[in-house]
Amino acid sequence: MSTLHDEQIPSREKVLIVGAGPAGLAAAAALQALEVPFDLVDRAAHVGGIWNPDREDSPVWPALEMVSSRDFTQFEDMIQPASYPSFLDPVRMAKYLRAYAAKHRLTEHFQPRTEVRYARPFGEGTWQVELSNGQVHVYRALIAAHGISQRPHRPAWARELPRTTRVLDARDWTGGDGLEGLRVVVVGSGQSAADIAVDAARRAGWVHWSVRSGHWILPRRIGPVPGDVLASREPALLGRVNARIADLVAERAVGDPADLGLPRPAADVLDDRAIVSDDVADRIREGRITPAADVVGVDEEGRLRLADGSVLAADVVILATGYELGADYLSDDLLPRTASGSPDLFLGAFPRSRDDLVLLGQVRVTGGVLPVLVEQADVAALFLRAVRDDAPAAEAFRRLRSGADASVRRRTVPDQGLLGRLRGALDTASEARRRIPAPDSGVAEGLVPFVDRDELLERLRAARSVLS
Repeated sequence: MSTLHDEQIPSREKVLIVGAGPAGLAAAAALQALEVPFDLVDRAAHVGGIWNPDREDSPVWPALEMVSSRDFTQFEDMIQPASYPSFLDPVRMAKYLRAYAAKHRLTEHFQPRTEVRYARPFGEGTWQVELSNGQVHVYRALIAAHGISQRPHRPAWARELPRTTRVLDARDWTGGDGLEGLRVVVVGSGQSAADIAVDAARRAGWVHWSVRSGHWILPRRIGPVPGDVLASREPALLGRVNARIADLVAERAVGDPADLGLPRPAADVLDDRAIVSDDVADRIREGRITPAADVVGVDEEGRLRLADGSVLAADVVILATGYELGADYLSDDLLPRTASGSPDLFLGAFPRSRDDLVLLGQVRVTGGVLPVLVEQADVAALFLRAVRDDAPAAEAFRRLRSGADASVRRRTVPDQGLLGRLRGALDTASEARRRIPAPDSGVAEGLVPFVDRDELLERLRAARSVLS
């Protein structure tokens, strides 16, 4: 294992990658392929990021089952073992990521149990970084690959809860042990809230799921085949007629969310951030999970006030309410935002005014995010090399970066049929349809935003072509 004191290459000529999860490993592999020197640090003892059930700060738990199949949760240059199930658990995903790091000898650049206390730029191309071991180094660029779970968003009303109520962020959830006989309220409208509600219902006395906006619920498999695999094979057939067909498929597979007591989805399946779960609808029908309206405050007795005027008394409140952009080791001044407070990162990763900072994975997508991380890492590695070599491609990327994401020309792709749009978690919309953020998208609150995965991938590939 190499250390940060590499005698052959001084740190000021290196890129520092913060975080050794999927994003950090993708960045390390991309830089290594281009012979761009780097160091890789993580607070954990092993590579793998959140996919390590032994980490106390991991937002995954042992019983979690992934919502994207292994076909869409693996690196192109190392497929997962055929003995692995279609949908991995955290232990197997951790083993896979460690194997990937070993295959590419990325661990030779890895310093475990090392946090970044601060990272400060001194002009373009110079970063002063202090590590938790007290060492201070200078790097030429920084890739922040810490993921999105560093800064959980807590609604203002959460501060009004009495001390007798236990409050957890979604990333702190480790399972339902100890909840026997307790009243649990899970707050959030998305995938994490649904998964935690199901897990809590195994032990808790009762579970209420507080939901602001409705989403379709879809199974992991369509017949014996994982939904995202089947989606990738389906040819174009019916165009936008598929919107209604998709709704009917979802209703037949799981049921209409409104019939379960959940809010009716505001969009059809093709335009929705659908929840992928084989269990949540059944737990609701069994009475193990009870849907509830959005929490709007706390009354004088410490009960949760809901949007429909009712109240809930809770022993435990779990907040699956999104994450805020940024990291503790970076000044907020370095993280660009729009006038509304939403993140302003080109293609979800690149500050428009800096050549020496990349933030990987600062977007949320429905389905597997690994393809996005890999494309962002490839673009970052190519750009950082171009900047180092003062190559013409660097200026071409800067011109591209100065415009809006929508101005990046996407490669023309044929319209897909129903299952062709039901990739992973069914999050593709018609290009002709204008996208309107859902009420809980977090755009107005400065949260890490949801984006359409396929659109982002196409734009990243177009940007990569400028640098290649």
